[in-house]
Amino acid sequence: MMDDIRPIEKEAHRLLEDNEYQKAAGLFYQVADAYIQNRQHQQAAFCLAQAASCWALKAGEKTFYNAATMYEKAAKQAQSAHDFEYASLLYKHAAVSYERDLEYLGFSECFYLSKECYRKSLKNSLFHPHKTKKEPGKRSLKNLIRKFISLCFLTFSWALWGYGERPQRTILFGCILIVGFAFVYTGGSLMMGEASSQPRLSEAMYFSVVTFTTLGYGDIVPLGLNKVFAVMEALSGLFIAPVFITGLSRKYLRF
Repeated sequence: MMDDIRPIEKEAHRLLEDNEYQKAAGLFYQVADAYIQNRQHQQAAFCLAQAASCWALKAGEKTFYNAATMYEKAAKQAQSAHDFEYASLLYKHAAVSYERDLEYLGFSECFYLSKECYRKSLKNSLFHPHKTKKEPGKRSLKNLIRKFISLCFLTFSWALWGYGERPQRTILFGCILIVGFAFVYTGGSLMMGEASSQPRLSEAMYFSVVTFTTLGYGDIVPLGLNKVFAVMEALSGLFIAPVFITGLSRKYLRF
């Protein structure tokens, strides 16, 4: 079957060279479908990317949308082939094409997936190098440190706000911090009124909320090591609140 596809693929390349973009895109998509049926996901990704580039080069209505959908399909095939670095690039192209077509929901999803695939490619490069296609000579110590730092930042960004496209995660992140610090406070002492004691969980939860939101009523005062934890929580609250507002504005003010 694949022998029958080769001439079609060559014809698609010829049409692309002759600036017959729409016809070339159709043939590339046909070839990609054949590769998908044979579970040759990497080749399917290449052909779908070619189809997407044909739509991007063609002038006319909905060309950017068609290019975006082709890039997105190509990225999914690259993911199936475990080529996450290439998938990240394809999702990025899809996001740009969606943005040009003012399809901001598509842009948001593809931007998120682009970052997530890049994070997975860094993870594989560091911890599963046999799954990557990079030359062994490129695994220098400096390069590994740079990738590890990038992976840490991306993982933190993923957890905190989904690379700016999942602001609801910031609320969950803040709630986890509030509950976590509340349990920490129960192991120390708080001054309530004129007496200091080890607080119950409900009292510690109230103090944690007041501290995180930096309200500072002053009815409960931390003692000992809890002072350090209270400072840490207050600084976390000062940092997380604007992150949530930025993420919410970034995502929803596009509309």
